[in-house]
Amino acid sequence: MWRMGRKFGTVLSVISMTVEVFSAMFLTPFLIRSLGQAEYGVYSLVLSLVTYLALLDMGVGNSVVRFVSKYKVNEDEIGQRKFLGIITVYYAVIFVVILLIGVVFIEVFPVAFAQGLSSDEIVLAQKLLSITVLSIAITIGTSGFYHTTIAYEKFFVSKGVTIIVSVFRIILEFILLLNGARSIEIVLVNLVCTIVIRGTSVLYVLFRLKIIPTLQKVNFSQIKEIVSFSVFIMLQMVATQINNVADQMLIGAFVQASSVILAVYAVGSHICQYVQKFGDAINSVVMPGVVAMVERGAKSKDLQQEMVRIGRLNFMFVALIWCVFLAFGQDFVILWAGEANAQAYWVALILTLPHVIIITENIGVKILWAKEKHKIQAVLKISVVLMNLVLTVILIKWNALLGATIGTFISLMLGDIVVLQVVFKKDIGISITGYYSGLLKGIFPSLVLATAIGLLFKLVGLSGWFGFAVNCAVMTVSYGIFMLMFGLNKYEKNLIFGTVGKVFKKIKTK
Repeated sequence: MWRMGRKFGTVLSVISMTVEVFSAMFLTPFLIRSLGQAEYGVYSLVLSLVTYLALLDMGVGNSVVRFVSKYKVNEDEIGQRKFLGIITVYYAVIFVVILLIGVVFIEVFPVAFAQGLSSDEIVLAQKLLSITVLSIAITIGTSGFYHTTIAYEKFFVSKGVTIIVSVFRIILEFILLLNGARSIEIVLVNLVCTIVIRGTSVLYVLFRLKIIPTLQKVNFSQIKEIVSFSVFIMLQMVATQINNVADQMLIGAFVQASSVILAVYAVGSHICQYVQKFGDAINSVVMPGVVAMVERGAKSKDLQQEMVRIGRLNFMFVALIWCVFLAFGQDFVILWAGEANAQAYWVALILTLPHVIIITENIGVKILWAKEKHKIQAVLKISVVLMNLVLTVILIKWNALLGATIGTFISLMLGDIVVLQVVFKKDIGISITGYYSGLLKGIFPSLVLATAIGLLFKLVGLSGWFGFAVNCAVMTVSYGIFMLMFGLNKYEKNLIFGTVGKVFKKIKTK
């Protein structure tokens, strides 16, 4: 069951996600119109390129949550300090490595993208790279402290500060765009916000939790355990990162005059990322609890029940978002990003579909990590992603936009759904039919009925933002009614209505 810490963390995660998603949705049209299709395409390309540097985390960030949670459960304070000492040295080295790689990126960029970008666009990209590389170096360099706050379930520090700073960033970037700011000013604001958020985590761990890193009497078997655990998570991160940004890299490198196509793809990809963030709101806070379950010897049946319980909470919201987008997404993309980006609807629709399932089963990935049974998954996932690269190179010759999208779709379906279900069955003892029957029960028929009502109501012909809002509201309300009638189980009703009741009770008391 969910403790108060996890509930509070989930609430903050949902708020943080909502702020981030709606700020991005709010700012993206301003970015596109203020920067223009070409500069926005370059801006998106640089961000995609820099995200590759996140792979240098090598899965250690997740190992921090796993091991610190384990030490915390076992009340091993010395072990925590030694562990954090090792991690701090590692991330200090990675900080320097990222800066050096950034210099190489800047020097190589003109050669790699000479075919797809103009000379002015290349100069702009180099300037953006210098700032964004520093930002990601700070983000990764402080990951040990940030993930320690998550392991301790201090979600106000990891999530609450992010919410406050994000609101400030939204307001400032909006003002800057209204006053003619370009992409350089936007990435500078992001850099400052990164420093504030990560600096808060470092100070909290050192002075509030009083976990001071130490390298005295370091146990080298501990280092071996960290490396053994992290290296296979790193392989998964590599696979995920390739799937996320390979399309834009390949389009930019092999398609002539690609900046406009990149802008369209970026719009669709951003929508997919927004949907992923809804799932991350819950998944980002469950790791400490999963580690505790595994450490206390939870059986396969209990782990499957936890997967279904958390998976349903994700699925009931994420699947609704996809169905609403299926029905009204074309109108949304045109209203939001303009007619020039209309094809982004198909990019978002195709890419988001497998993520609906991937998000719901992410708790299973956390269980694999906690049980240290994630090696085969990592190797298989890398193999499938390599296939994605080959498919994309072939398919972009047919159609640069849709070909790249379909190649990634196939990779996600095979690597993150089909293969992963086999791994769950083998290494956790999860019944695939039992998991999906528990996941879909009541929710799937509610989705089908609500989508049918939404498509029928669309025939009324309402247009503009008002029409879009009304269409979405009708479909969402219909879904809510069906869920109350036969979709929600007893636990979910108690969780939702119990939480709402407590909030109103506190408000009434105050």
